[in-house]
Amino acid sequence: MVLYHLLKQFDPENYCLITLKNFHLYKHQGNCSTQLAAKYYFLPPDYQVIRLITYIASAVHSKRLLEFILNIRKNQFKKILRKEHCEAVIGCTGGDLFDPPAAFLAGKELGIPFIFYNFDFYSRQCTHPILRAFSEEKEKELLMGAYRVIVPNKCMRAEYQTKYGVYSTVIHNPFDLEKYERNASNEKWNAFSEPKIVFTGAIYDANFKAFHNLMTAIEKTKIPNLRLHVYTPQSKNYLKKNGIEGQMEYHNHLPNNRMPAVQRNADILFLPLAFNSPYPEIIKTSAPGKIGEYLASGRPILVHAPADSFVSWYFQKYSCGYVVDQDDPDALAEAIIHLLNDKKLQKELSDNAFARAKEDFDITIAQKKFQDLLNE
Repeated sequence: MVLYHLLKQFDPENYCLITLKNFHLYKHQGNCSTQLAAKYYFLPPDYQVIRLITYIASAVHSKRLLEFILNIRKNQFKKILRKEHCEAVIGCTGGDLFDPPAAFLAGKELGIPFIFYNFDFYSRQCTHPILRAFSEEKEKELLMGAYRVIVPNKCMRAEYQTKYGVYSTVIHNPFDLEKYERNASNEKWNAFSEPKIVFTGAIYDANFKAFHNLMTAIEKTKIPNLRLHVYTPQSKNYLKKNGIEGQMEYHNHLPNNRMPAVQRNADILFLPLAFNSPYPEIIKTSAPGKIGEYLASGRPILVHAPADSFVSWYFQKYSCGYVVDQDDPDALAEAIIHLLNDKKLQKELSDNAFARAKEDFDITIAQKKFQDLLNE
């Protein structure tokens, strides 16, 4: 979604996209943005195969196998970069271990400037010792050798500056405010009669514990018919298996253009991050893609995340959400009661949030920063 927003301003003849995911297939799952008009290159094998090989490499402690995969990917990139006569290559984090270093090495061998775009903390995505050591080695090489480094928030910029002495450009994960307003007003909505807390997005181990606390907190409020409404691509069985059940309504995942109306009809929007995640550094520097939309919703946002996270820092600094940064269901229950009962606080937080959406997350701001960086 971020790349879609940033790149749609460009002539599609002037760039191409390279990915392991065949979006002709994956777009049918309903999670993809509108496809860009540029040329796509889908690299074999599929990313699920690469995940399996990576797992095997970690199980047998084989750095050589990891380097072998990296070399194949690098050569695939070089072939495309030559064919397209590219003048720059941008390597993005996003769950794949090999894309960023392969893009860097391909650019280096061809004399093409490399830009490192960090959507998350590259070396902290892996917890296995072999994969962590491999990614840390590559991360240092990437950051020290990149022409420019892009990060989604100030916390990640501070981490890279402290650890490597590298300055980064902050581009907040953008959203289209004008389109959001249009989709929110066009959608017909049957409002719920009972009070509702709403979450939209993926639910996984980066926020499990926060959801456990929320389900306990909802019970503790004793508010009649208060329920959590989740709109997520994860299945109901998956949530139940991971202990997320109770006073909750599960909704099938909806297309992106329907999310504004869902968010705007919430009593409270829930923004969680885990307190006991296996990758705390990622939690600390995480910037969920939904932040801009949440801020623009006009609804009060309840943040439940660790005190040292970017999310808690941002919403406290700008008073644009109610922050509970303690791993405590009782504190969360008190926050819910306070938010639902204090209309003045709701308006104050929502007004501040909308101002931040325009200031930091609107697509026009991000596009200008991205264009300025490329123009250098």
